Amino acid sequence: MKHDASGHALRVLEYDRIREVLASYASSALGRDVATRLKPRTDAPTIRRELAQTEEMRALLHHTRLPLTGSHDVLGELDRVKRHGRPAEPEQLFRVVELLRVGAALRELLAENSATPELRVVAQRFEDLPELREEIPAKVDSREGVRNDASPKLYEVRTQIAVHRKRLREGSNQILNTPRLRAAFQEGGVTVKHDRYLLPVKSEYRSWIKGPIRDRSHSGATLYVEPESLTPIGDQLIDCVDQERSEVLRILWELTRALLEVRPTLRRIQESVAWMDFTYAKACFADTFGLAAPTIEEQRVLDLREARHPYLMWLARDTRQDHREVDLAAIHAQVVPMSVRLGEHYRVLVVTGPNTGGKTVVLKTIGLNVLMALSGVPIAATSSSRVPYYSDVFADIGDEQSIEQSLSTFSSHLTQVIQVLRNASDEALILFDEMGAGTDPVEGAALGEAILDRCLERGWHTIITTHIGSLKALAFSREGVENAAMEFDEKSLQPTYRLLMGVPGRSMALAVARRMGLDEEVLRAAEKSTQRPGEPTERLIRGMEKSRRRIERERQKATNARRKMQGEVKEFEERKQELEAESATLRQEMEEEIDSVLRQAKMKLQPMLDRLQNVPKSHRELVDQLRAAVDDCMVSAPLGEKREAFARSLKKGDQVFVPKFRERAEVRKIDKGGRLLTVLLSGLRVQIGFDDVSWIDDTRGGPTEAQRTGERS
Repeated sequence: MKHDASGHALRVLEYDRIREVLASYASSALGRDVATRLKPRTDAPTIRRELAQTEEMRALLHHTRLPLTGSHDVLGELDRVKRHGRPAEPEQLFRVVELLRVGAALRELLAENSATPELRVVAQRFEDLPELREEIPAKVDSREGVRNDASPKLYEVRTQIAVHRKRLREGSNQILNTPRLRAAFQEGGVTVKHDRYLLPVKSEYRSWIKGPIRDRSHSGATLYVEPESLTPIGDQLIDCVDQERSEVLRILWELTRALLEVRPTLRRIQESVAWMDFTYAKACFADTFGLAAPTIEEQRVLDLREARHPYLMWLARDTRQDHREVDLAAIHAQVVPMSVRLGEHYRVLVVTGPNTGGKTVVLKTIGLNVLMALSGVPIAATSSSRVPYYSDVFADIGDEQSIEQSLSTFSSHLTQVIQVLRNASDEALILFDEMGAGTDPVEGAALGEAILDRCLERGWHTIITTHIGSLKALAFSREGVENAAMEFDEKSLQPTYRLLMGVPGRSMALAVARRMGLDEEVLRAAEKSTQRPGEPTERLIRGMEKSRRRIERERQKATNARRKMQGEVKEFEERKQELEAESATLRQEMEEEIDSVLRQAKMKLQPMLDRLQNVPKSHRELVDQLRAAVDDCMVSAPLGEKREAFARSLKKGDQVFVPKFRERAEVRKIDKGGRLLTVLLSGLRVQIGFDDVSWIDDTRGGPTEAQRTGERS
């Protein structure tokens, strides 16, 4: 934004309201300060980077709490300290520590987070000052001031102070409680003033108590006397207090000078923390109100889809609720969305319609969302929206009449138009409200037409609102110009605030007059005089509106059908995934059940096969065939192949589970030919078959290391 007129655009579009909203979401004064100074960026790559940072922050906030509390403007405090020639106070020193801790925590949080590449770049600027981060808390406490052990001298002096104060308390109380002297004292006990322990002596008993008078009451009836016997101890206390004060100042100056030496580093840290907090504020605002990051276009196409006025959304929230928890559906029901495209088939949009129909809101909705996008802030539109990089945004909205400059409404508008025509760059967005108003309608129309022709010639993206009927006709006679109308319910005579693209609007003044009971003869005369040559007739406009509504209804039906189909496809995919998961689970259960049954069968058959070992040789071949058949059944079972592959992938030292003993075992030897394993089971070497081991540890409810080994194989 280069020119004064751009600053004017920020003002009339109420951009400062968006700054205030963003500031309300910041966690610290640092983030709030960045928000209140927010301006549109000067280049497209910066905008894209800041939008990406905000989207990364939004994703991060869904599962992480950012350590942003404790951030203060330590640089401002250091500047004041330096200017006034005083050392930093303990509270100020400790705020530096808090800032350093925030920076270190953010750097650690983002350093290894691959999902936040843009934020990691910011985190790399969080330099660390570990010596100061450790030294200051070692010497200073945020509540108690400089610590006793900040230096050996301070520890010694404060120890002496404690001893002297104890002696003075005991000595004072002893004098107060002396029976013969009680009549000389007022009630109230020992008074400590300027580190002097004083006794409240009645003036008429002054001679009873020897010692200097350090103070007296307003009436003079009470004298505050330091007992002569305690004065030497009091002098020692004062001397120690002076030494303490000097040592504390020395320590504070030592730490203050150390901070001033690293001031450039502190500035970088503070600026990075402030930026991170501001990005956090943008993310919270966007997440709360469902804002989306648009695409920043290289091509000159503005495409805002279902855009809403962001500040009206803020005002529509329930103020009784926390501003981070809003009823978004209720807000969307109150703030009507609109969609606008500029730059593809047309560059100038003429918006017409009745008064209070929402034309000005259209301009502010477009202008604010564009400015937010150019500032790296998500916008109140869908994520499919596109915003081109505009080097300038100009806006002339509302009655900017200036009493000081004696400018009429027309002159005030014209002043802004002149600024635009003089200063706007080729990549500019122009927003004009009530073009041609405030002067003779014929001359206003001619001037408006000439201004729009200049906008077309320069290639500016331009949106105007107007009541001048002839400007509607430009869409029919100029390439690059399109009409839009604010919808109006003729039955209720109320605006709907919906923007209808492609049709000119009507002022509806005659319809409102008829509804209110104006004489019909007067109305017919007015209707006859409105049919001027060369302008679209009311009949034509009404027909276009009717066609537009029909097309809009058909488009909405198509949109609903597409959404329904997309929902059904999504539901089908989700159900498919559920069925696949159920099928996999059932398959595993079935395989494990079959495996269990086969194991039990083998366990029952094994003793019989063992007894058949001693059969005559003529039958031994039959026994071997039977044993092989049992083994084949185990291997060819649904899990047999998997178990075979698992067993053959084992290595010495692997852990397996032995179901028959319900224990884990360590593999010591593998005989792949004989399908045998030698394992260490409860300290004993045991030889078992491939079929006797498993990767499912049912005593622990989870996979063994052997299972993971089998899966890797």
